[in-house]
Amino acid sequence: MKWSKEWPIKEGIYWFYGYRYGKTSCGRDCEPEFCLVRVDKISNGLMFTAEGQFMYKSEVEEGHFQKAVLPDPPSTKKLTE
Repeated sequence: MKWSKEWPIKEGIYWFYGYRYGKTSCGRDCEPEFCLVRVDKISNGLMFTAEGQFMYKSEVEEGHFQKAVLPDPPSTKKLTE
């Protein structure tokens, strides 16, 4: 998988690296963040959330996205026996 500066256009879970709220906040320089972003389809487009906060294209600076590859969930076979 490669990093992309383009925002995701499909639902799913993505890695994000960049400045979620800009390079400066309250007059201080910020560090880039690394987090998981969930992309969900809503009535008027896509909704981006990370760590319980909405993400807006107008606030993000130098954001990079990569599709997250998650493991399969554990088996529930023994739960039903």
